[in-house]
Amino acid sequence: MCVSHYAKYMPFIFALTASFFFALSTFLSKLIGTGILSDAVHPLQVTHSRFAFGFVATSSFYLIFGKQKIRRPNLKLHILRATFGWIGVSIMFTSVVHIPITDAVALIFMNPIFAMIFAIFILKEKIGRYRWLAAVVAFGGATILVRPDGNQINFISLFCLIGAAAFGLEIVLIKLLSGKEHPLQILIFSNAIGTCLASVPMFYLAILPSPLQLFLLVSVGCSMLIGQLLFLLAMQKTDASVIAPLIYFTVVFVTTLDILFLKVYPDIWSYYGATLILVAGLFIGFRESQQLRRSSEMQ
Repeated sequence: MCVSHYAKYMPFIFALTASFFFALSTFLSKLIGTGILSDAVHPLQVTHSRFAFGFVATSSFYLIFGKQKIRRPNLKLHILRATFGWIGVSIMFTSVVHIPITDAVALIFMNPIFAMIFAIFILKEKIGRYRWLAAVVAFGGATILVRPDGNQINFISLFCLIGAAAFGLEIVLIKLLSGKEHPLQILIFSNAIGTCLASVPMFYLAILPSPLQLFLLVSVGCSMLIGQLLFLLAMQKTDASVIAPLIYFTVVFVTTLDILFLKVYPDIWSYYGATLILVAGLFIGFRESQQLRRSSEMQ
């Protein structure tokens, strides 16, 4: 009785824990890219580690525990998904080196807004006026974060919006893949293709990592993978639209890590901009949850 009572909270615990590991992976990428703990490693090499170690881990997990067979994949969708995912991760890991991590992650979390817009053209979804209003609020928050510094626009922040758009396209492609292929297969192919894409820059900028650098690089990939697996577990146990908004706690966790370990505090404009983006994203998640619930009741 007691176990079943607490079991209903497990999806939320999984999702919040996933958010923490996403934040940890991003925070570690900042430590490596800025050279705080050792010599700096190029963000693109950090991105490569994220996909490479993710592929090793997902493949190993499948070989040991996988029960479902690998079905014929939709390679076109997988390649597109992995490409946009690689672009998004590369921009995110690069941006946290140059601008406050709260600003970078909050701007990257514009991706549901872009996904909503792309879904209109790709998935032919209809968007109500309230979600459009939320999108306007989110872009208002982004405008605050892309604030002029000395009368000059922060181009790294604008770069983050490109990363958010890439992640938005990835979300739409995941929607196209979901239901057709099981989650572990999607993870294996996305990490495999992402590794191939991320390997190209390594011919020009890779360095032989020290033991500490190697440990940190592995930690980035494993932290991101743990987050992905926990998030998939959460979605398997309850409605995805209920769980998805909890990923916004990644911004809270990454800001907390920055404050606790580096004593870096966001300024008031970072709080304002990030809050607007998070509130808009949570509202869109809530509206999508209501829409899915109404659709299921009509069936």
